[in-house]
Amino acid sequence: MVDRAWVPEGAVGGVFTARQAYAAGLTRSQVRHALGSGRWQRVTGAALAAAQLGLTARHRAIGATLTWPDCTVALRTAALVHGLPISDDGKVHVFVPSRRPPRGALTPHLVPVGARERSPLGPGHLTTRSRTVIDLLGRCDEVEGDRLVAWVASRDLLSVPELEAWLGAHPGAVGNVRRRIALERLRSGAVNVAEEKLHDLLRGAGVVGWEANAALFASTGVAARADVWFPSVRLVVEVDGWAAHRDRFQADRTRQNALLAAGCTVLRYTWDDLTLRPDHVVREITAMLRSLEHRHRAQP
Repeated sequence: MVDRAWVPEGAVGGVFTARQAYAAGLTRSQVRHALGSGRWQRVTGAALAAAQLGLTARHRAIGATLTWPDCTVALRTAALVHGLPISDDGKVHVFVPSRRPPRGALTPHLVPVGARERSPLGPGHLTTRSRTVIDLLGRCDEVEGDRLVAWVASRDLLSVPELEAWLGAHPGAVGNVRRRIALERLRSGAVNVAEEKLHDLLRGAGVVGWEANAALFASTGVAARADVWFPSVRLVVEVDGWAAHRDRFQADRTRQNALLAAGCTVLRYTWDDLTLRPDHVVREITAMLRSLEHRHRAQP
């Protein structure tokens, strides 16, 4: 009987293959029984693990390299291993040097990757964080791509020269149109994109009476600029972008308190608010405008 916690020598992070189990002395019947009884679970391709192992993206990636040692884990799977803000599509993506059919969730892509653009993972490789970002910038939709641009920009994980150099070295790569848009986003700054999203929402909803990037000192006595300013009701709308910088947290709160003390109303939104809950953002702003307008009319 195979012990529930047993894994053969050579397992990587608790992940192994049936071949490794055979090499350790187990019979085919014992391996089948371990799987059939639920003692072991399938991971990716030919990879297995003990049932109690909570599978993560890294385990699935290791399973891919145990199945195909010549592969490089890439795209969304590599992004999840690196901790990038990318959704999981349920597949395990790898770059391979030769054509081969998918194997369940294991999805091969015939894409070249340089030695400097990958790092070891199990018997195979994983694309580096910067190469993973560059790959995804050419494949994500607009919303997820913008989120990724701002996330890496706020952490200085991909520089403008680095992306420029990659585009120059790969002029015909699929997705370069989107990468060039991302390059312009990086040049303009992450927060600017979030502000653009807010402006587009307001214009699309027909909301008027606001100013973008407005200087507030003359109106409020506070030396600050507002992402959106409704001067008639002293309403400030701010966006934190994809991820607020920690070193700005205190300064933003001090500034907000000063605006409140000057009789302003302040609404703040995140990138997720703008992209995942845009209708809520517009409803909240328009409701606040109605409330403030009513309050101003009621004042003697």
